[in-house]
Amino acid sequence: MRIKKIKNSGFTLIEILMVIVLVGIIATIVAMLVYEGAKSYGEIDKLRDLSTQGRLAFERMAREIRLVRCTTVGTSCTPTTSDITAMTATEFRFNNTRNEGRGFRLAGSTVNLRQGSGAGDPEDPLVDNVSDLTFEYFKSDGTTATAVQDVWAIAVSLTLSSGARSVSFKVRVHPRGFR
Repeated sequence: MRIKKIKNSGFTLIEILMVIVLVGIIATIVAMLVYEGAKSYGEIDKLRDLSTQGRLAFERMAREIRLVRCTTVGTSCTPTTSDITAMTATEFRFNNTRNEGRGFRLAGSTVNLRQGSGAGDPEDPLVDNVSDLTFEYFKSDGTTATAVQDVWAIAVSLTLSSGARSVSFKVRVHPRGFR
């Protein structure tokens, strides 16, 4: 009688454990890469959103400031307190060429667009996530203007922040009516 020899083919316990450990290490590395990629995408998306919001707000502010009214005396134009009603480092109020009151003011982390020249006039939020808004006023020779009648150009600095990301904008605007 012949006895058949059974051949055992399979894996040992040590081989199975080694495969499980290696698959675990590879899965951890892949998970970290996917996590970092998603995190980077989120940060880039925040930065892009801040840039878009800031650019739109900045364009609106520059467009409105270009329309500051100027009182004409003879052939020259000198702004008066009825043209520029408030000029501080964080607030700028004025009347435009259509004699409509306008202004910009930092309220907390929001820049508000004022629809009127009085203190109680309505304000609409223009952009939020603002960490800094600064207005600077210049004479025609480039020095700092301290009086309304000396204003020739207005510089606006705006910084938007979200988490550790921030985007800064700066522009110098010369109102069209100023000659």
